Amino acid sequence: MKTLTGTPLRKTYWAAREHVARWRQARYWTNLAEGLYLNVEARIRPIVTVGEVKLARNVGLTTPILRALSDQTYEAPEARIVRHAIDRDDVVLELGTGLGYLSALCARLIGSDRVHTYEANPALAPVIERNHRLNGVTASRHTVMLADSEGSVAFYVMKSFWSSSTVKRSDDAMEVKVPKRSFNDEIRRIGATFLIVDIEGGEADLINYACLDGVQKVCIELHPSVIGASATKDVEQFFLSQGFAEVSEVSDAEHKLYLRTAL
Repeated sequence: MKTLTGTPLRKTYWAAREHVARWRQARYWTNLAEGLYLNVEARIRPIVTVGEVKLARNVGLTTPILRALSDQTYEAPEARIVRHAIDRDDVVLELGTGLGYLSALCARLIGSDRVHTYEANPALAPVIERNHRLNGVTASRHTVMLADSEGSVAFYVMKSFWSSSTVKRSDDAMEVKVPKRSFNDEIRRIGATFLIVDIEGGEADLINYACLDGVQKVCIELHPSVIGASATKDVEQFFLSQGFAEVSEVSDAEHKLYLRTAL
């Protein structure tokens, strides 16, 4: 029986497979080498300055995060938006503190007493505290999730902290129960005017209950790879329906600044 083993198509197929295998092997060693280099660099120089904010390169940070810190791209789009939009009389409510970079930046710009930041991942609490201390700021920090009501909620912790979310993005994610408070109650309690949102897909739920009375500015990172294109469009439409308009000169496909134009 005749086979396709010797045909040009078959030869091309196997050549391509061999090439991909070599590429993957090469990338493995390249990524391993990069990770080792970045970890050594972090140990030699454990404090890095991103913009005007000092951050600790803690042991345990993943290679992508260390890379972003090293090449000065960590949360760069959000920082661009904050610097463009923030005013001295703003009151900031940040959802998703991460390393504490944006809350430290905001506190340096308008004062610690006007910045309130909320992070659901309890493992990040000491990291955030250290980074705020490095910058001499004392923004109001809360290890809690803001949601539709008080209680507790499942939260999925990923090895790369910035992928942790209420959305289970991987079978490797570790589920933990975290306390939650009412988002709308906190908005009213602190009188927030500037909302910063980076909650790894949680924005799809946020729009179902958020009341933005008093909020004049929104900086949000969208996550279409997590929630899908349709849900992302719903998030964008929500802000437009609430009287906000996108500021295109500092926004991009996944990082938006919305300013309220009507009540």
